[in-house]
Amino acid sequence: MLITYLSFYLIFIILVSILIGLLVMKLNLPKPQLVIPLIMAIILSPLIIGYFYVTYFNSIPETVVPDLTGLPLEEAFEKLEALDLKGSFAGTIFDMKFPEGSVVSQRPEGGRRVKVGRVIRLLTSSGKRKVMVPNLLGRPAVQAEAVLAAKGLLLGESEQDFVPELDPGIILTQNPLPGEEVDSGSYVNITISTTEEPEIMIKVIEEEAGEEKEEGGFRLWW
Repeated sequence: MLITYLSFYLIFIILVSILIGLLVMKLNLPKPQLVIPLIMAIILSPLIIGYFYVTYFNSIPETVVPDLTGLPLEEAFEKLEALDLKGSFAGTIFDMKFPEGSVVSQRPEGGRRVKVGRVIRLLTSSGKRKVMVPNLLGRPAVQAEAVLAAKGLLLGESEQDFVPELDPGIILTQNPLPGEEVDSGSYVNITISTTEEPEIMIKVIEEEAGEEKEEGGFRLWW
């Protein structure tokens, strides 16, 4: 089909070139014998070049691009080479999901059909980003999660400590400490103040009070 179309197109261009040449000769332009070949060359050159390009390009076999996400860079290159494709390192980005040196994304994507010899650009992970732990001490505990999220960190375990002289819900301690550098996505554990006495402490106080009353001549059952 393509050959037939190109053949008719070539005949059409030749006829047009002849007509242009006759017109040039009729108008008695200088050196028409040079003008006609020049016009034909201008018209035919793109067609001839395009024909050979299309013929050559269509003769190149195709293959399916593999999904390289998560593979180490060297392994990804080897897999591409086995399919007669070329790998190209495109750079690195921070990524919490994939370990350092693993492929994060690729262009073209996996599953696409491409010509053999196509260059596949690979972007790899540089590992988790290092961030500085913010200072949570003295803040209300309700703000902790948002403050940590702004730094790419997560709120870990929360414990309570009985401190009657402070308002409840104030952060007393944190681990890791403020200013430490940790991997993005790490957990920060906190201890918050409470004005409610723990059950164990209440039980101890009650037992001590009971002993004191017994020593004073009273025996009370709790």
